[in-house]
Amino acid sequence: MRWIMKGIKDHALLYALIAKYCIDTYGRETGEERIRDITVMYGKQRGARMRAKTDADHEAADITAYLIHGEWKGEPGENISEMEYADDSTESHVFKCAWCDTWNEYGLMEYGRYYCRYIDQALCEGFDGNFSLHIPKMLSAGDDMCRFIWTEKADAERAAVRKAELKDTYILPFDFHCEELLGCAERVLCEAGDPDAVAKIRQEYEKTV
Repeated sequence: MRWIMKGIKDHALLYALIAKYCIDTYGRETGEERIRDITVMYGKQRGARMRAKTDADHEAADITAYLIHGEWKGEPGENISEMEYADDSTESHVFKCAWCDTWNEYGLMEYGRYYCRYIDQALCEGFDGNFSLHIPKMLSAGDDMCRFIWTEKADAERAAVRKAELKDTYILPFDFHCEELLGCAERVLCEAGDPDAVAKIRQEYEKTV
């Protein structure tokens, strides 16, 4: 598979096809375990990389650094969200999500929503900061928004200044994210005795796009 300027849509579609493969191949219970293992592995890898960059910048591993060191960036209009800052928490409200839009477009929401169930918690675990995350609402669950609540107040001014300084320094292209996701799927499914799984998922992706 050759990635040429891939984006969120490709990432979302690949994830849903991985999840569908797991359910179709292993059944609901075991398939969901495989999906969880893949997603958590992927999220922890990303979170640990964000933490390593935070440490390299000699910054505290707080929610502000977590927000500064994010690794993806969507195209204008793909995602619509707002931030709120309380004395003891930071909230993100997402009203439009390109992942959800893709899953709806391809009729794969039942598989894509596993991503929302696991990914952000795994990112936080990989980052290993002094905050936790609560997600009481998800678009993929039929709610009116995604509501992320981190149990620490971010320094919005510092985050804005650092992001302006860094620009896209820590943003990784979606071809990287897609390959890393497939790599995690390959590790988990090979360990389950299914070495050809990712090749089949790649073929299904090529047929779908």
